[in-house]
Amino acid sequence: MRFRRFLLFVFLALQWSSLETFAQQAHFRTIAFYSDKTEGDHVQFAQDAVKFLGELAAREHFTLETTTRWEDLNDEHLSNCQLVIWLNQSPTKAEQRSAFERYIEHGGAWLGFHAAAYNDKDTNWPWFVDFLGGAVFYINSWPPLPARITIDDRTHPVAAGLSGEFESPANEWYVWKPSPRSNKDVRVLATFDPANYPIGFKDVLTSGDLPVVWTNTKYKMLYMNMGHGDKIFDSPVQNRLIENAVNWLGTGTKQPTEPEANGIRVSPHGVVVNPQSGKFYAVNTRNDAVMVLDANGHFLKSMEVGRAPESIAVNPDTNRIYVANSGSGTVTVIDGATDKALATVPVGDLPYTISANRQTNKVYISRTFGNDTVIIDGRNNTSTSVQAGAGDAVGMESLDEKAYAINYESAQVTVFDGAKNQISKIEAENHPWAVAVNPEKKKVYAASEGNRTVTIIDATTRATRTVEAGEIPCAIAVDSSTGRVFVANYGNNDVTVLDGESDAVLTTVKVNPNPQAIAVDSSNHKVYVASTHVDATTVLDGTNNSVLGTVKTGKAPFAIAVNPKSHIAVTLGLDGDLTVIDGTTLTVSSVPESKP
Repeated sequence: MRFRRFLLFVFLALQWSSLETFAQQAHFRTIAFYSDKTEGDHVQFAQDAVKFLGELAAREHFTLETTTRWEDLNDEHLSNCQLVIWLNQSPTKAEQRSAFERYIEHGGAWLGFHAAAYNDKDTNWPWFVDFLGGAVFYINSWPPLPARITIDDRTHPVAAGLSGEFESPANEWYVWKPSPRSNKDVRVLATFDPANYPIGFKDVLTSGDLPVVWTNTKYKMLYMNMGHGDKIFDSPVQNRLIENAVNWLGTGTKQPTEPEANGIRVSPHGVVVNPQSGKFYAVNTRNDAVMVLDANGHFLKSMEVGRAPESIAVNPDTNRIYVANSGSGTVTVIDGATDKALATVPVGDLPYTISANRQTNKVYISRTFGNDTVIIDGRNNTSTSVQAGAGDAVGMESLDEKAYAINYESAQVTVFDGAKNQISKIEAENHPWAVAVNPEKKKVYAASEGNRTVTIIDATTRATRTVEAGEIPCAIAVDSSTGRVFVANYGNNDVTVLDGESDAVLTTVKVNPNPQAIAVDSSNHKVYVASTHVDATTVLDGTNNSVLGTVKTGKAPFAIAVNPKSHIAVTLGLDGDLTVIDGTTLTVSSVPESKP
């Protein structure tokens, strides 16, 4: 049932004889609006927030009403309300917006969480942009990850009882441009700690000043970036921050200018190896180019592609390389023999995930914020779009005549059968992020960030089983010769090793902090684990699961590829620079031509 509303009142004495006496004791009246028809993680947050606020109302003696009826955002309903809270959305109808503006202009208070303040060129509400201090959504980190938060102003009532910093649970972090801190009327109360940078596996925040809690002093208002998923209320410190905000708004010094926060979208398939030639291909997103290296990591050429290339796939049987260009909405098709562009295929806005199936000669592309999957026929570079339910896929791999796609918002694996032109689903676990295949064992592995697991799919029978991994498993690599599976656990700073035959967990191996990308050299069983935060790659012996060493691999490596014939690995960093690792000597060298 869409409409849900309840009133929570709290006793100040042992008993009350009437509802009137009961209501008179409330310190203030609050109404919280939310939607139960929006993004799943935003709905989950709202449901948790309703429970949290209900318990807070009971303790703090205020009256709380919660509703999904945005039509109640009107003059009459707001007339005796001291605080309006938006949990996961904002009004879209003109009459609701006008009522809210009148409410605020006449002294009403507002508390907004996360997506409640989302605005872009299509929102068409300039008053609200000014209300937020001029802030407009620019980019977000993805997927949701925990982050360190610094309290800017400990003298403010919202910061009462808080220390200088705390660990905020997993959340999607928004970048705003211009930064609200640049507005003389904005008072920033909490900021994203720069030590978090870079953060994200797909959309990565890289640098700069990022306010996460602020108030526009022209109004009684407070915005909090927190509000995505089911972990927001896991931190007692953050809970105290929210409690303080509700009480401050319900009842009642200019910050220094810092550089604005910045971000970039990246893919673990930003660098790949062509098995036919042994050459490496790596995107340079800022320069709209693809860098080509030989099998030993020596620079060959830089070739222009579309705008903002993000990911690459290779079909070694046809010797074709496919580059997804996010900025131009195209896929560039490259001849692997000449390294020249053969075709440019329009695929729609923001292509991201790309996978080439060598048996069917089809290429599958998903689009960020898109609900369809584009399929390119490799024979003639024609494309078709299908509504497959894979949506904004974050990973896709091909095995035999099928492609397997995962979407963070769906606890399923979408299967594209290229031979039968059929689409089906296989149940997995919550919030999948990484997918890999073992062609020899005919298995598909899907790691779920939501509950520390890996779903193992028998590609022949479609039977599944689940094994435990670590906290925030975000990347998987398979040693095709031994069948061993290596899962990088961002939250535990380790790698879980699975037996490829029995699927049992063999061990966990500690690596550098926050491992984010992983690759295996199946010819010598060395495993390369890139840690974006510490500009380093841990090299493991995949035979005895021990650490061979750590090498410095340029600034913020987020993608890595290995040539098993030359034993050379190449990492790609956030600035577009490439680092070559000699797997025999564990020595490194940079590719000067890749420097920005």
